Parts: sequence; C-alpha cells; structure tokens
Amino acid sequence: MRLRSTLRLMTIAAVILTACGGGSSSTEPPGDGNTVQVQAFDRQDYNADGFSAVAGEITFRLSQIGVQEHTLTVEGLEGQMRLVVKNGGTDSGKLTLEPGRYVLYCDIAGHRVSGMEARLTVG
Repeated sequence: MRLRSTLRLMTIAAVILTACGGGSSSTEPPGDGNTVQVQAFDRQDYNADGFSAVAGEITFRLSQIGVQEHTLTVEGLEGQMRLVVKNGGTDSGKLTLEPGRYVLYCDIAGHRVSGMEARLTVG
C-alpha cells in the first residue's frame, strides 16, 4: 500500500515538473527579425533559391562556406549594397525595400550564370 502511494506521488510530481518545463527555443535569427541570412558555397551556389523579408529596413548577412570569393547584391540596386566574402568570412549591409520581388546574385564573372542567384520576396 505504501509503495502505491509513493508511486502515485512520484507520477504526480513528474507531471507537474513536465508542465513547468523550460521555455521554447527560437529559430528566428538574432536582431530585429528582418534579417536575410545567405550562405555562399564554393560550388557557386547560395544556401536557398528564395528568401523572404518584411518591407522596410532589411539587414543582409552573407557568410562564406569555403574559400572562394563571392558577393551578394540586389539587381537594380547594385550601387546601394554589395557584400563581399572570402576565406570563410562574413559581411553585412542594410537596404530599405518596398514590397515586391527582387533578385539577389553574385556579381563575380561567371558565378551568376553558374547558379548564384536567388529570389527575394518582400511583403
């Protein structure tokens, strides 16, 4: 009888501790939540074919996975932002964009035609 009471109390305690467990972790990037994080690979490709952001000021972060030099710019806005990375480096910049569709690409000769291009949807 005493064993049943002990087991019952342990079960209740386990349920209470589970219900009061720790908080959830966030998968959103650090910062204001309007950051486009792009990885550039030596195979002349980005980590995704499409990205999305909210209209307004957008932070772009480019990380190099490898050693080959790559860039990130927005078609039609090349003079406003051009990120450059090489040898595992990172670069970041900001643009203020209206809702619409944009094209991100690497402007190093031959890279864009090899696949270093991605769509950006701004809502």
